[in-house]
Amino acid sequence: MTQKSEVFARALIDKALTESGWDIFDSLQMEFEYNNANGRADYLLKDRNGRVLCVLEAKREDIDPYDAKEQARGYAENLNAPFVLLSNGKEHWFWNYERRDEADAYRIESLPSCEDLERQRFKNMQPPRPLLTEKVDTNYIRRFRDDILLHGYQVNALNEIARQFDNEKRHKFLLEMATGTGKTLLCAALIRRFLETRNAERVLFIVDRIELAKQTMEDFNVILREYSPVIYKNARRTGELLGSSVVVATIQSLMVDRRYREEFTPFYFDLVVNDEAHRSIYGDAREVVQFFQGTRIGLTATPKAYLKNIDIDKLGAENPKALEARFLRDTYHYFGCEPGNPTFRYDIIDAVKDPEGPFLCRPKIIDIRSDITTQALEETGWAVTINEEEENYKVQDLERKIFTPARNELMCKAFLENAQKAPDGTLGKSIIFAVNQTHATSLTKILNSIQPESAVTITSRIKDASTIAKDFRDGKRKEPIAVSVDMLSTGYNCRDLLNVVLMRPIFSPTEYIQIKGRGTRRYTFKDGNTEYEKEFFFLLDFCGVAEYFEEKYDYTIPLELPKESKPKSGSAGTGRQVADETGKYEGEDSGKAEKPEIPVWQGKDTVISKEIYVVGPDGEKVDVMTYRGAFERDLKDFAQKTSDFQQAVESEDDDTVETILNERFFHRPEWFYSPDKLVKTYGVPAPTLSFIYHALGKKKLPSKEQIVDDTVDSLAARFNLRYSEQKWLQALAKLVVDDSEARQQFLEDNPEIFFPRPIQAIG
Repeated sequence: MTQKSEVFARALIDKALTESGWDIFDSLQMEFEYNNANGRADYLLKDRNGRVLCVLEAKREDIDPYDAKEQARGYAENLNAPFVLLSNGKEHWFWNYERRDEADAYRIESLPSCEDLERQRFKNMQPPRPLLTEKVDTNYIRRFRDDILLHGYQVNALNEIARQFDNEKRHKFLLEMATGTGKTLLCAALIRRFLETRNAERVLFIVDRIELAKQTMEDFNVILREYSPVIYKNARRTGELLGSSVVVATIQSLMVDRRYREEFTPFYFDLVVNDEAHRSIYGDAREVVQFFQGTRIGLTATPKAYLKNIDIDKLGAENPKALEARFLRDTYHYFGCEPGNPTFRYDIIDAVKDPEGPFLCRPKIIDIRSDITTQALEETGWAVTINEEEENYKVQDLERKIFTPARNELMCKAFLENAQKAPDGTLGKSIIFAVNQTHATSLTKILNSIQPESAVTITSRIKDASTIAKDFRDGKRKEPIAVSVDMLSTGYNCRDLLNVVLMRPIFSPTEYIQIKGRGTRRYTFKDGNTEYEKEFFFLLDFCGVAEYFEEKYDYTIPLELPKESKPKSGSAGTGRQVADETGKYEGEDSGKAEKPEIPVWQGKDTVISKEIYVVGPDGEKVDVMTYRGAFERDLKDFAQKTSDFQQAVESEDDDTVETILNERFFHRPEWFYSPDKLVKTYGVPAPTLSFIYHALGKKKLPSKEQIVDDTVDSLAARFNLRYSEQKWLQALAKLVVDDSEARQQFLEDNPEIFFPRPIQAIG
């Protein structure tokens, strides 16, 4: 059995080598079972001149190949090989042994080609400098255009990645950042830092729609101009690809005919960035993403937590395949993060409450319901007689199983009456989200019949839709209303948007957050010589969506695994295979012709309720169901079930509270709550008990500024500091709290902490 396992592992390794371009039958490229003074090396991989590039140590599939690291080191030393590969056929590890700063091997999914290893050896001759040596501040990219500034939270995100990359040798990172917080600019600065320090020579930026690729290029052409950024789909035909250091590609263009394997090697790109990462790591797309072995960075406002609220041990015992599927799709796990804990998080609550901001707008929700909608939202549904038979329709059936022209006209009129106006008194720019493309066309017709030339349809069925979308965003069209389905729901940056309109139901919290995010961006309107700040955007909700996610949606239920989309016969690898957790694609159901037998309701409809409320700075319930929201929810649940803990909290018995938490609450699956993570999540360097009492509603959590002030005051009193000394200490404390690099210098007693300008200015 052991021998069979080893033979099988070798077969898998041979296949992996072949897929990476090695000819296993060419003795000039490869040598097997090489005996030397240190033992027998399983594979020797050679360069084009026959010199040994890499020692590959093979193990049975039931052995962790990492354990063979020291064995392979001996072979590499004896043969003067710069690289080591460790593999059992299913799991591979790469070790740049020649680089002494690469202290350890790291996991890879695809084996490097000969070209990859030769390029890496050449890079070893001129090692890159640490990312942190490339100083990044708010003015880092301002030199390319005066109006481009990085915000403090973006600098913090960049420095956290740099710190972990330099000091912890991490190669995977996840940025969880709210829509509208400038992920593209952040990425441009991030890519520039990697290129400037030579930690990357080639960068791949993956998006899931060509519209997003074009939008990304607008910023990249400014900030990364000298690195010749290109869109892969166009550049591969023109030859510009070879001269570019930054390639922007849709996942679909890479998948067609498996171009990613034909045109690139696994290590061709040193840095791979996944935009909207929650959608591009499973299905057919996953194979593309896994093929490239550079440093990986995921960007998303809505990571998929498929391990959340799952009993991993139980599911592993009962259904190991289902557990494996969850691990494969969990965004946090894919990017090497613990459940619910990204490399850096900046959610909508942070953006609204940021002392330097606010950086995002809050919604004013206008919940308008007609008679038909109200009935369709009830458990029994809307009862109506069709062809002399009584039928019941739920809200998700409207415009799919029955057409309701009167309801559509009613929604359009109510929208026009209640929509937010621009400062000049005209209808504010608006996006209406429809059920499908047929519904979108119907709504556009109604709006234009009421108010001529007021609306345009922007869906995948419309010719030149991406151009229309860009012109609408840039104010080059006369219509103030865009009617869409999914095309504008993610990655569409329209800063002066004042109205987001839901004329379709939504059942996925991810989709709801993404659609809301279209309106959250800040904007300054100019009317004559007067400027007006966009304070709110209106969310006109005609389907009870906000109420559903506030009161009815169960956030404790584990996410359902998405249904895999099967490409049509004869088109494998050419169709769009990127979806959210609902398995829905732009145009998937909506691109099909509607069945003629779908009935049309010819009755009337009336508005029966309208409620208006402004969402507070803490956001809606759907906004806080992150690590922070889960912590507060689970702590309250724990307190209710744990009487001695509840008593200790009531009596403020701090020692008992901390003891119980450490023994029974912290470091438990699935969220692995811990004091250090709470500091990172809340962004406040407070003691653990401050978070506990805040979450249970007993005490307000102090702000970062309050903690700094209190600490400095305490130290000043204790050591009898003069005013000038206290002022200096205040600046130092603020620097240590705000700047992760300075904090590390402080902990290491590094005198460079005193070099920054704020400290030098005081003396």
